[in-house]
Amino acid sequence: MGLFKSSEERRLEREMEIRKGLSRIKKQIRGFEREEVDFIKKATRAKQLGDMTQLRVIKANLKRTAYTRRMMERQLLNLEVFKQLKGQAEAQADFARALETVSEAIAESYGSVNLAEIHKNCERAITQSESMQQMMEMMMEQTGESMSNMEGAQSDELVSDAEIDRMIDEAVVTAETDEVDEKVGSRLDTLRERFEKNRDRA
Repeated sequence: MGLFKSSEERRLEREMEIRKGLSRIKKQIRGFEREEVDFIKKATRAKQLGDMTQLRVIKANLKRTAYTRRMMERQLLNLEVFKQLKGQAEAQADFARALETVSEAIAESYGSVNLAEIHKNCERAITQSESMQQMMEMMMEQTGESMSNMEGAQSDELVSDAEIDRMIDEAVVTAETDEVDEKVGSRLDTLRERFEKNRDRA
């Protein structure tokens, strides 16, 4: 591999790093989702056992996990937006380079061409590209400030205690319903077996 990389090689490397970053964040979000499910199961058992001390500990961990997952989801959304803006900026830069090349070719072919006007058009295209870059940088700064504010905010803004209680209560109801269904099913199986035996005897 050469010592100096072309602009296209550097672009491809940046694209690869962005994709890796997106993949890592998605994987982390899936991991937090699995942890939430596991905490809800534990909270359901603690509530059924009437162990309020353990229930409070589990609820605190569930709330922290849900909060972290939602923060990661917001970060993922920001990264996806920046990736889209990067594509727009690259398209603007490609246009500016292409226009400059065309302008140089025309100037070489026709000496009577108004080179000052062509140069002005090229400068306009380059300025548009730079404006896009400045807009991206400004958005990144603003988003960084927003993320800092979110990180400093109370987790209640994203995940309330009432929401945590509702998640656990729904899991308890589901578990109890499944238990009743299982008992009813077992009773029906027993009755069915007796019916079959009596019918065979008859």
